[in-house]
Amino acid sequence: MFDVYKPSGSVGILTYPLLLMGVVVAILMAFAYHLCLEWIPFIYLNFLASIGMGMGLGMIGSFAVNKGQCRNLLLAGVIGILLATTGLGAKYWFQHQSMIRSATTMIMEDPTIPEADRQQAITEFKSMFTIGEHLKLRADQGWQIGNGGGLPIAGIFYYYSVIAPWTAAGAPFSEKNHQWASESQVVMTLPVTGLAMVSKIQSATSVADLLTIPIPQSDHSNRFAVYTVNSIPGQELEDAYLSVTNVAISLNSKGEQETKTTTLVKHAILSSANRNQLIENAELLQEALAEFRSSKNAEEIEAEAVDDGSDSGQS
Repeated sequence: MFDVYKPSGSVGILTYPLLLMGVVVAILMAFAYHLCLEWIPFIYLNFLASIGMGMGLGMIGSFAVNKGQCRNLLLAGVIGILLATTGLGAKYWFQHQSMIRSATTMIMEDPTIPEADRQQAITEFKSMFTIGEHLKLRADQGWQIGNGGGLPIAGIFYYYSVIAPWTAAGAPFSEKNHQWASESQVVMTLPVTGLAMVSKIQSATSVADLLTIPIPQSDHSNRFAVYTVNSIPGQELEDAYLSVTNVAISLNSKGEQETKTTTLVKHAILSSANRNQLIENAELLQEALAEFRSSKNAEEIEAEAVDDGSDSGQS
């Protein structure tokens, strides 16, 4: 079986200070998020703010992993969980404090409570409305998008904040050059005209098998095998990493286009010679497809000319 990239598990020293900075930024983001939820009365805008918060936390985690050169999947997952927990926890704390301030104002302005008893009432409220009670209240309320039995939302987008840094840590990294293979090039988009083509790619047992590109029977298809190479910028002589995905395009019941992507090969290690061979094979295939299209067009033009001649003779 051909070799595929596997993260080494190493951790760059900058990962930890970047994580600490990320925690501080997550708290600041949580404060801004809390203000959005408090000031914006429209739940759909709050819904978008939740998406932005989750994506922002994911970007912070990915930044810490990338710049810190963390290739440890476990630590990357912990980073995502820590940032999500920090962001979510800080948001709840800010909301809790806001509700206490609002309740304090109401008690101080309530004419039914004697002025001498108001401070005692505030103290009693604070003792009863703990952060735990606040979390329970928030969990019971949740969010709901739509009427009646709509979609409940309760921190669902914090999932991205966990998965994003974990994905970043699994990206190809050159231990030799101490650099991410961040340059991505789609070498070829191959029309898939039969299941045998997909099986040929999936059943490859060597790099040579992967580089032997299956020949399509036509240049038209609603499915494609996309060959993508990740490499180190400016290092054409170093190893690169090949991924092949099967992309199927279809129409749903509403007539809308849908795309389904399936990974066939992920980060197969290519030598410099392998990479050049793949590019050459892809170019040869594209030339063959271009010739096929030209000959097909010529046949169609010739057929139309024959039809026109027959029509003229009959008239």
